[in-house]
Amino acid sequence: MKMLLAVIQDVDADATIKALTDASFSVTRIGTTGGFFRQGNTTLLCGTDDHKVNQVLDILKSTCQTRTETVAFNVHPSHM
Repeated sequence: MKMLLAVIQDVDADATIKALTDASFSVTRIGTTGGFFRQGNTTLLCGTDDHKVNQVLDILKSTCQTRTETVAFNVHPSHM
C-alpha cells in the first residue's frame, strides 16, 4: 500500500479528482496555498495498492498541466 501526495494547481483539481474517482480511486482534497506567488493549490492524498501507483501517476500527468506566467515588476532606477 502506498500513499501518494500531489500538490496541483487549483485549476486542475476538479478534473483530476473526477478522473481518479472515475477510475475507482479514493482521494482526499486539501486546499493549500504556497509557492512564489502565493497562489492557491490543492493537495491530493490518494492511498492505493503498490501495483496501481503508475495508474494514479498517469492520471495526474494527463489532467495536470504546466503553465507559464509572466509577471512585470516595477524596479526603481536606483536599484539597478
